[in-house]
Amino acid sequence: MKDILFFPLAILVAAGMVAGAMMMGGDAPQCGPVGGANGPADYSSATVNGAELCRLEGRRGFGLNLSDDGIMTLSVEPQPPRDDPEQNPNFKLAADLELVYAGQKLRISVTAKPAGAAGAEAFEVMYSTGKGGDSGWRRFDMKPDWDTYRFEYNVPEKLLEDQDAAAFDYLAIRPVGAEKTRVMEIREVEFRRYGKWAE
Repeated sequence: MKDILFFPLAILVAAGMVAGAMMMGGDAPQCGPVGGANGPADYSSATVNGAELCRLEGRRGFGLNLSDDGIMTLSVEPQPPRDDPEQNPNFKLAADLELVYAGQKLRISVTAKPAGAAGAEAFEVMYSTGKGGDSGWRRFDMKPDWDTYRFEYNVPEKLLEDQDAAAFDYLAIRPVGAEKTRVMEIREVEFRRYGKWAE
C-alpha cells in the first residue's frame, strides 16, 4: 500500500478507536459503588466527598471532571431530559447500604453550586430503588455560591420481601438545561438515616 493511502487510513482507524473507547467509557463506573464502610458503625450516615466523588458514574451527553481538590464538575449537553435515573449521572449504592436503607426514612443532602458562565440555574436529584419505586425528580434552584440542598425519601421495604423487585439503588443527579450546555459543581453528597417510617 502506498504511503499516500496508508497514513490517512491509519489516522482514521486510530481516531475511530479513540472515539469508540470514549463512548464506551461514558457508561463505565469511575471507582465503584458507594458503601458504608467508612461511615459510622450503625450506618446512620454515609458521606461522599473529595476523591470519593469519583463514584459518580457518567452517561452519554453528560461530562464529568473531578479536580485535584475534590470538586466534581458535572455538565449536560442540550438534550431532552431522560426520566430513567440509570440514563443520568448517578451514584450506585453498594449492597450494605441498600440493605440498611430498605424501609427507612432517608435524608439526602447535596452541596453544590453553579459553575462558570454556563452555570446551571437549577439541578435535579432522584433516589431510585429500581422496580421498588423512586422519589421522583426533585428540583432545586441553585444559589450563586455553595449551598446544601436536602430532601427526604421513605425507601420502600418491599425490596427485602420481593426478590423480583430487587435492584440496585441509585442516586441520580443532573443539571437542568434543555437548550444550552449547563454546568454545576458538587462538593459533597450525604445520606442520613432517620429510622423506620410507618405507612
